[in-house]
Formats: sequence, C-alpha cells, structure tokens
Amino acid sequence: MHSRRLPRTALPAAAAVLCALLASCSSGNASSDAAASPSGAGQVTTVSPEPTATPAVTSSPKTLPPSHLCTVLDRSAARQVLTDPKQAPRLAPDKGTAPDSCSYTSGDGTAMLTLNPSARSYDAEVSASHNLVRDPASAGMRDVKVTEVTGLGQGAFSETVQVVQPKQDVAYVVWRAGSKVWVLTLAETAGAKGADRLVSLARQITPRLPH
Repeated sequence: MHSRRLPRTALPAAAAVLCALLASCSSGNASSDAAASPSGAGQVTTVSPEPTATPAVTSSPKTLPPSHLCTVLDRSAARQVLTDPKQAPRLAPDKGTAPDSCSYTSGDGTAMLTLNPSARSYDAEVSASHNLVRDPASAGMRDVKVTEVTGLGQGAFSETVQVVQPKQDVAYVVWRAGSKVWVLTLAETAGAKGADRLVSLARQITPRLPH
C-alpha cells in the first residue's frame, strides 16, 4: 500500500522549531516521520535528543530570510485561522536547499499554519489521499476524510486526519492554481478549531499566488 510518508528533506524548515512552540512535544524518542501528508506539506514532529547525546556546545540553528510566500500568506491572512499568529522562523537545512514555505504559529503555541507548493502533480495528490483513506494506520493516522472542494482553482480537495503520535489534528487543502499545486496545512494539538476556515483562506490567497 502506497502511503504519503515523507522523507525529512520534504518537510518545511519551520517544522524543526515547532517542538519549542507546540504543547504536544515531549521528551520521547525522535520521530522524523510522524505523519504522512501532501507532498511538501507542513508536518509536526516530536524531536528530542538521545539520552546519551549531551553536546558540550549548543549552537543556534541558522535562520533564513522569510519566504516570498509570506507576502501571500501574511499575518492578516493567517489571522483568519489562527489566534494571534506569529511568523515561524525559516531554518536552513543541514544539506540541500530549504523548501519554499511560509509558516505561522498561534500565540498560545497550539497550532501551526503552513503554505507551500506541492512537489507532486494534482492527480498524484488525489491518488495518495485515497490510498491513505484506505489504510490510515500505515501512516500513523486515523479518521482520514477527503472531500472534493468546488470553486477553488482548477481542482481542489480538503483532507482531515488525526495523527496518533504525537496526538494532533491536521487539516489540508490541496488545490491546483496556474501551473502549480498548492498545499495549505493546519496542525492543531488542542482539538480542531480552524480547519473549517482553511478553504475560505485558500480562496482568499489564491489571487496572490505566484504563477
């Protein structure tokens, strides 16, 4: 069964700092594949050092300038879904180039909103979603629902899931606009509150997306 489990390099750099901001983080073992998700979508992971790894010097992660997508998903737009949104820093990866994404966290640190282009075609995203509906457990999820969305781009669907570990609710809107496929992701640890507003937000920001 094909699942949408993403390699670490497919995650937006902002996810690396999420554990400092979200209440779901714990001192358990590291997990770089906590959830399957649309290609390149934001994903919450539990990150912690190994018990025996105690570096003598802790260096701060290198940050990058905000993505140009943050002019599309600006703070006023993020406020449609998040309470008191704060732009998440964009971290430089150890290798390769940073994925193009823009992320905000809620003021209370219980939610994260991310916009990014997909690395897959729209048809591939749809196929992967239906595969996940048939076998959510293989990706560490449950209660996966996929709904077609009309009136947004050239094709669109929304997806909601419950991630088992770390426990969280994640909602996606995936849509095709111009020559690209876009993914808007909302991860919440205090129960889903803003998922129903994601489609409206996607419609709002679509005219500003790069072609």
